[in-house]
Amino acid sequence: MDAAALVTSRIIHTRHRPVAHRLERKGLSLWLDLDRLDEAAWQSALFSIGGFNLLSFDERDHGPNFVAGRRIVEPLASYARRLAQKACPDAVIDRVMLLTFPRILGQVFNPISVYRCYDAKGAVQLTIYEVRNTFGDMHSYVGVGDTLHDADKIFHVSPFLPVTGDYKLKMRNSDDEMSLLIGYSIDDQPTLTATLRGTLSRLDSNRIITGLIGAGQFPGRPLFSIHLEAFKLWRKKVPFFSRPIPPEAAWSNARSKGVE
Repeated sequence: MDAAALVTSRIIHTRHRPVAHRLERKGLSLWLDLDRLDEAAWQSALFSIGGFNLLSFDERDHGPNFVAGRRIVEPLASYARRLAQKACPDAVIDRVMLLTFPRILGQVFNPISVYRCYDAKGAVQLTIYEVRNTFGDMHSYVGVGDTLHDADKIFHVSPFLPVTGDYKLKMRNSDDEMSLLIGYSIDDQPTLTATLRGTLSRLDSNRIITGLIGAGQFPGRPLFSIHLEAFKLWRKKVPFFSRPIPPEAAWSNARSKGVE
């Protein structure tokens, strides 16, 4: 298995209430072995680790490095293992993978990135759902095992959703496919469903170019899409919620609910 792969995907956001709204688009993500970033940097002349390129990845965009003002204070593989030791102290983490959007010509915004921590037998021991908002805040929901996770929403994501209710979170992945499900409910009533379903391919120069063109990706596209959809929701008179003070804790527990 290569140190880095591309994930071409279809992303769907569906708001169920108080006003129905749907967004569907193609996406291009990275699937990275965080212990082998030096190897990943050699897979394509169009891809870099920690430097400028057509496509790149920078550890400063995630975890404690992002919180510290985009300074490298801890390798992400070490960070994930540190969380694993707190959440499941008996687990021995052999490999840490990350699903995330790449930088495109140096620009990136990641609404959610997902870490998967595996033991030596390839079993998932921990999943970290790292969430960001457009205000520069970050919070992670940490779930033990390869299962459906349930988490109380304590972090402001959208001004058109309150900080209440709960998430259902589930990631599945194989050697050639992956999916991510986010179900958000208020008072047990489905409010929003977001899904990513993708196919993995080798990261090389040809696939970088065809992937960017095929997904219609360009620098700043995620933020552009977010603000465009926000305008549409405003036009539909969806209630607006001001940004509260972010939670002090960098992460919170997501409860294991069993496989569904």
